[in-house]
Amino acid sequence: MTIAELTPWMPLVVACLTALAAFTGYAWNKKIDRKHALIETRRTAYRNYLSAFMAMSDSPERVEEILRSFYQSEVELLVVGSDAVIQKIGKLSSFYAATNSDRWNRDASEVRRLVAEICKAMRADCFEASRLSIDEIQALVPIA
Repeated sequence: MTIAELTPWMPLVVACLTALAAFTGYAWNKKIDRKHALIETRRTAYRNYLSAFMAMSDSPERVEEILRSFYQSEVELLVVGSDAVIQKIGKLSSFYAATNSDRWNRDASEVRRLVAEICKAMRADCFEASRLSIDEIQALVPIA
């Protein structure tokens, strides 16, 4: 085939390559957009969970309302949370269940450590990495 024979097909080839490139770019951008939307949804869910957890830990009043909010935030995390975050929350929930009979004497340092592990997993999920150590995060966990 000579160039003269290919010339009538060039516009069609260029159009097909342009369409393929556009489709690939669109698909890539949609994937990135979905990932960013999921991260924002997770950030909101993580904040809601931590707020509900702190309210549950701090307030002996309005217990039913606070627990309902806490359980709703846990269920939301089952849908949007990363596996690592859900596993860490499961450890905290198991610890609370195991120590429920003696909840007023629950080991606060263990609660702080477990909450710090949750926060580290949440940070790694939302920011793709976290260089903070568990001890650094634990120092900021407001549980006495």
